[in-house]
Amino acid sequence: MKTIKKILAPTDFSDRATRALKYAISLAHATEAKLFILHAYRMPSGATGTPYPMTGLYVDVVANQELIEKEVQQSFDEIEDIHLKDKKVQYEFIATCAFPEDAIEEAVEEKEIDLVVMGNRGESKLEKLLGSTTTHIMRRTSCPVLAIPEDAVFAKVDTILLATDYRQVDRANIFEGLLSLANAFHAQVDVLHVSPSEELLGADKLIVGNSLDRTLRAVPHTYHHQKAEDVLEGLQTYLEKHHEVGILAMMPRDHNIWERLTQGSVTKQVVFEADRPVLVFHRSRT
Repeated sequence: MKTIKKILAPTDFSDRATRALKYAISLAHATEAKLFILHAYRMPSGATGTPYPMTGLYVDVVANQELIEKEVQQSFDEIEDIHLKDKKVQYEFIATCAFPEDAIEEAVEEKEIDLVVMGNRGESKLEKLLGSTTTHIMRRTSCPVLAIPEDAVFAKVDTILLATDYRQVDRANIFEGLLSLANAFHAQVDVLHVSPSEELLGADKLIVGNSLDRTLRAVPHTYHHQKAEDVLEGLQTYLEKHHEVGILAMMPRDHNIWERLTQGSVTKQVVFEADRPVLVFHRSRT
């Protein structure tokens, strides 16, 4: 079974991002993974509208970049001194002048990241940058993303809930991130299917179910059904009744689901206002 060897924790140095970073540090310690802490920044742009720099503007840009780089390094030093000094965790800081989404995607590929750990949302203008970046990375990267709620405190996870529609997946290794987390925590995986009725699964879904059962054979797992007209409402109902679930794992399959991840009130409660971490992974590279 593949293990989690490299974790990426993007940060904008906000309080919410720092809380997610603390979770990532503890997770890296528990999994013995190397932690990459990434901050992406943008240079202030001139509003002159001219296609070429005016006299002295280049000097100002260089000075601004040096100042920003110095401030970023000071923030990294604070993280190191406050959160990493007494932790037995391998880590590396990455600072880059780029849009956060681009910087994260690049780091995932270059560093061969196994898991991205990010805060799930923000309130202030600065913190919303991280929240919107989380949504973007969930949609774009093939790497699993673990979204950490604001008040989450790292603790041993006994149960991971996998929401599934029993539809065919196109990559055998799609569940590696889930299995790695389950293995790291010695956790049980509860497989949940939400549908409007109690009717038995059709032949096509039974085939997928058998394949899923073989995939999960390395970890303890059970199967559950939640009756509900709406999948996400069913998830919410199940989570309200099962507080032992430490992580919710989801595999959104289409554009409509992603629209609801960012706009639908029910899904916002399940994912972006969840009281537990949410693992999002994909069926295929997009």
